[in-house]
Amino acid sequence: MQRVTRRGFLQLAGMSAAGLALAACAAPGSAPAGEGGAASPNAAPVTITMVESWFGIPQFKESIDPITQAISAKMQSEGLNIELISMILEDHTNKYPALYAAGADFTMAFDAPWNKMNTLRDQGALAPLEDLVEQVGPDLKTAVTEKIYAANFMNGHLYGVPAAYYYSGTGGVIYREDLRTKYDAPMPTSEAGWPSLEPYLQALVDNEPDLIPFANVATQSLIGFNRNRKAWAPGVTKTGVTIVDATQGWSLVDEEENASMLETAELLRAWWEKGYVNKTDLPSSGASQNSQVDYIYPNRAAACVENEPDFKWVQQNKDMQASMAGAQLMGVDMIGERAGVTKGLGNFKQWNFVVFNANAPAEQHQAGIEYFNWLASNQDNLDLWLMGVDGVNYKKEENMKFSELEGVDASRNYRRQWYVSGMSGRFQRQAADLPPEAEEALKFFTTEENWVFNPYEGFEADTKALEIESAKLNAIYDEAVHGLFSGQQPVADALTKMKQMLDDAGRQEYKEKLQAQLDAYIAANK
Repeated sequence: MQRVTRRGFLQLAGMSAAGLALAACAAPGSAPAGEGGAASPNAAPVTITMVESWFGIPQFKESIDPITQAISAKMQSEGLNIELISMILEDHTNKYPALYAAGADFTMAFDAPWNKMNTLRDQGALAPLEDLVEQVGPDLKTAVTEKIYAANFMNGHLYGVPAAYYYSGTGGVIYREDLRTKYDAPMPTSEAGWPSLEPYLQALVDNEPDLIPFANVATQSLIGFNRNRKAWAPGVTKTGVTIVDATQGWSLVDEEENASMLETAELLRAWWEKGYVNKTDLPSSGASQNSQVDYIYPNRAAACVENEPDFKWVQQNKDMQASMAGAQLMGVDMIGERAGVTKGLGNFKQWNFVVFNANAPAEQHQAGIEYFNWLASNQDNLDLWLMGVDGVNYKKEENMKFSELEGVDASRNYRRQWYVSGMSGRFQRQAADLPPEAEEALKFFTTEENWVFNPYEGFEADTKALEIESAKLNAIYDEAVHGLFSGQQPVADALTKMKQMLDDAGRQEYKEKLQAQLDAYIAANK
């Protein structure tokens, strides 16, 4: 890979003037090998750069930079000679992989197997971390836990710091509770599922003509929130193949053979016909669609799908009220997991990671692991990373609770959600006024006995052997499933289009090759 200059790197990344000033002040580190951040106080600090996620963290450098400066000052005062810089990409979708391709030497980034992580790993762009964790990360490894640590090796290596907390989560709706109350619609329930939301949606059709009752986006669709929570899609995402129940059988089928998905697709189409969902695609404010930011908070829509809605509604309600005084949100699990209707698939293998750039100098790799080890060594350090400055961004309370500060703009306040932090959510303080029902939901997600597990979740596909078929399938997948996932086509027509496009792109050949790999893995790991 061709390296870019520091200036070229910053230009490519689109860092703000404040970020450029910070970068100019923080010279590349010169700590001797093996000493990392423990260099002499007079030595230049080792600079580590974190490419931020596009969600779970305020997308404002003026919100983040004071915290990274405070973290750097605290580390250096304690003898860890590291300077942390945060980078927000203006066009994350395109610029993030471009940084690797250009040979830029940023240190680490949020990523995930559902995003670019697997592809970058297979390209050799991500650095393996297990040796450094063993050498300089004992507190980090303890925080991850031995079981989670072992489960997240990929092809024999640990390619990211796993953010581990939930074994799995619920799925359902975030909706405007104030409007439900106003129009006296019954509250939707986990037991009855999605159909129990319909009286509320009909009330909005009848009384709120300027509101979209339910904002459905093809990439954030109701179809993904069906009651079969045991499906597993090994290998490359967006290929149209799945295993319907990963606790009982491991035969790949075409995605549209999942009966629960089709049932939800029929419901979505019925809602489209009744005017409950948007008739056309919804424009977004960025490359990564976020229905809450684009439609719920600005009072353009009154409901959308969400992961763990029965917990996340609490923070989102604060964001809603900051945007529109008097409005209230509520979240309900519509899958039926909390109600005992179904039992979902749990995971020891995690969804979210902080990955390290193979192009970065070795001293940055070591300093990055030392940084996460420093975080894991002390709750005050974790509070600073996750919550910001006590008395400025939040008020620290007893028993791992916190209070919000009056007058602080919730929409721009610093708060790093655990799932983009590289650290377990059990270290994140919860609101002192967290409603009991949300606290119960959190306990549900983090109790191992509430979930069933796939004995073969450690399987890693040889994606190099599948790259021709998977590349073709990835290229057309969103178009192939659009009619089904948006509700904009009758289900039968949408399925015909989906099947033809995916099969023409090589789905059956991909499925046959992947099944052979999976069968070999199972035979070797019985």
